[in-house]
Amino acid sequence: MNYKKLIAGVTALCMTCSMAACGGTEEDTGAAPADETTTVTTTEATEWTGDNIEVEALDEESTLDVDISGKTLKWLGIYDLNPTNDSPERSPELALFEDTYGAKIEYQPTTSDKRFDDLATAILGGNPPDIFTYEWRSFPYDISKNQYQPIDSLIDWEDPKWADVKDTADTFIYNGEHYIAPLGYAFNDTQVLMYNQTTIENEGLDDPYQLYLDGKWDWTAFTDMMKTFVEGSSDERYGIGGWWANAFVYTCGDTIVTYDGTTFTNNIRSEKIERAQAVIDDIFKNNLVKRGWIGGESAFVDDSLLFYSMGTWAYGAAAQSRPDDVIQIVPFPKDPENDNYYVSNKVFSYMWVKGSENGDCVKAWLDCNRTVNYDETYKQATKDKYLANNAGWTSEMYDLVMEFYDDTKFVQAYDYGYGLSTNMADTVMSTLYEGRVNELYESWITAREEYYSIVQEEVDVYNNT
Repeated sequence: MNYKKLIAGVTALCMTCSMAACGGTEEDTGAAPADETTTVTTTEATEWTGDNIEVEALDEESTLDVDISGKTLKWLGIYDLNPTNDSPERSPELALFEDTYGAKIEYQPTTSDKRFDDLATAILGGNPPDIFTYEWRSFPYDISKNQYQPIDSLIDWEDPKWADVKDTADTFIYNGEHYIAPLGYAFNDTQVLMYNQTTIENEGLDDPYQLYLDGKWDWTAFTDMMKTFVEGSSDERYGIGGWWANAFVYTCGDTIVTYDGTTFTNNIRSEKIERAQAVIDDIFKNNLVKRGWIGGESAFVDDSLLFYSMGTWAYGAAAQSRPDDVIQIVPFPKDPENDNYYVSNKVFSYMWVKGSENGDCVKAWLDCNRTVNYDETYKQATKDKYLANNAGWTSEMYDLVMEFYDDTKFVQAYDYGYGLSTNMADTVMSTLYEGRVNELYESWITAREEYYSIVQEEVDVYNNT
């Protein structure tokens, strides 16, 4: 049922971005992925008074056969999906949900530290929320603990917008059922490699992005460029800083834990991972790494750092710190032995909480979210709104990041190890991926063999049930 033409604001991407931008604190110190460490503060709900970018509400042919007018979807999270003082405009998915279906969202606030405990308490108390955000530990750990319901009864996988992400959904099948509806990717958690184009030119170095376009951007070009930059000056210089080691390892095309839809595999002894870790070791031994926390606003201010890596949430500050220069984004370099560029992008989704009997509302909410990430009209509104509300970004840089989600240009590398347990997510995985840079072990071989049995025990928990 359509009510009126709506005005759309922040989209699914922007909601994700505002969520992480407030408290993104990932650094190369063994921190877990962004959604495991981010602390978010949300201002009070505010009365919605209209948005700036207009899009049409769903027409009758595009709506689902559900009657949820007057119903409420309960959301437990660390940020409000409704307008707040900081984000006074409705997101397109919220506008579609409210104006197309006549439903609303009830925000049940929690905190970064208490969110999982609050969810478990609500479920056990018989008053569960309907949705909770997908996080690394959602699959398979929280699913195995009966925190969520399968979603196959809510999704028409033959619908073109869902068929488009069916392959991704299939990588999260557990006991033969789908639990994760891929709505898109978490834009703000996408790790990017940045550099100051002016610095590159002044140093007489080849432009990394042009090397990428020419198919020549690989590990060798990357490390040689950093060595030239650092060794060619008497000033204190560094080749790379920020949060980068895990993203670099992913470019080898392998991950520590893999999954084929049935069986989890301990892949820690992969020769590809060993080769990537050897490059990191070389980077470390040549003193190319700037240690400690680096904010986007300070990354390029003194030209002492060649490459800076962080989630896209840090790009705006980096670009604004050098307004007369171009802070360029480039993919992480590929393994010289691979034809493909590999990236690891976190899937953006909501989980259907165990005990929720509000399936029609969840179904409509997921469909609205998928629509704004699939329909070109809503995708353009997403871009327009993002650029209008995120200083420092340009249309070109936005489009470049969006290319990272194009499976004709990049292969997704997803490590299931983060989802096996809290210990794996909070400690083991970050130690393995980032430990050499942080001097937690002397060599990858030593760490690999020390942790092999630990990873295997975690994998066996699921394979033996």
